Amino acid sequence: MSRLFDPLRIKDTELRNRTVFAPVVTNFGLRNNQAIQYFAERARGGVGLIIVHGTPVDLLLRANWAQSLSPLVMAIHEQGAKVALQLWHGNELNGQAVAPSVRESYRQITREEIRTVVEKFVTAARHCQEAGFDGVEVHGAHGYFIHQFFSPLTNQRSDEYGGNAEKRMLLGMELVVAMREAVGERFLLLYRHSAVDGVPGGISVEESARFAQALENHWLDVIDVSAGMGRTDELSIPPASAPEGTHAELAAKIKAKVTIPVIAVGKVQTRAGAEKILQEGKADLVALGRQLLADPYWPEKMQEGREDEVLSCTYCNFCAQEMHAGRPIACPQNPNLGQEKK
Repeated sequence: MSRLFDPLRIKDTELRNRTVFAPVVTNFGLRNNQAIQYFAERARGGVGLIIVHGTPVDLLLRANWAQSLSPLVMAIHEQGAKVALQLWHGNELNGQAVAPSVRESYRQITREEIRTVVEKFVTAARHCQEAGFDGVEVHGAHGYFIHQFFSPLTNQRSDEYGGNAEKRMLLGMELVVAMREAVGERFLLLYRHSAVDGVPGGISVEESARFAQALENHWLDVIDVSAGMGRTDELSIPPASAPEGTHAELAAKIKAKVTIPVIAVGKVQTRAGAEKILQEGKADLVALGRQLLADPYWPEKMQEGREDEVLSCTYCNFCAQEMHAGRPIACPQNPNLGQEKK
């Protein structure tokens, strides 16, 4: 039985299907017509939920900056998709390099500064809600600042934020609880999490499953399951040689421990592959990133039985190379990427 194009209701928000456009950094910016048309084209192509790529919470502290994203939100909504903004925090605070623990040129962030970070996420979430977003996603994956608190490889603190897995969970739980108190019950809160670091001594999937349970118990709505510690990590950006649905088994282990919706990601390319993940109960939603760069109409074509018309991603990772070089992303399969028109 097909499940990919079944709707999914999460509280008051109904997604038209189980497809998600994963957060992919574009280097286009967000407050311009290029970005608006780029995201509107993915919504027009039939995806159910768009997660707009990681945006620094410091930018969103200004209500007028967040409000300037309303045209982007409206353009996505007009095409029938829902939209969440991914909230990102780096390793800089007040002009200083900070981390959970001392390393290289980073000093250890203090408890008081951790509270400041939490307050930033709260303000950013509230401003996104006011701008019309359906939800926000904490970027707690891929080796960035929030991930560093959960990984034993980067967190050697001896206070309440470090030590065993339960202590390393604390910041993530504080973020979700504080945001929930600020935005109310109906606004969606998502959390992108690397289920494993992929490095000896790193996060285990068993720890991640316990973390997901704790987040659910602290009012999270959706867990978005990725993997890996950094931008050059083949877990974070699976190569062409990786199997379809690279992280589906990790998602399944998380889903076995929670009742909230779980997103699986990692080289999902075919309808059969996406359906298999859903039908086997490994996840409730499937996220596509690079494939929707190559062909934003993948959902529509799959639903209409036009799979032979899909422009398939070759996983050459040219898009990722451009992104990491600080240039606007581009795709050999789709020369119109970033040049979409209304």
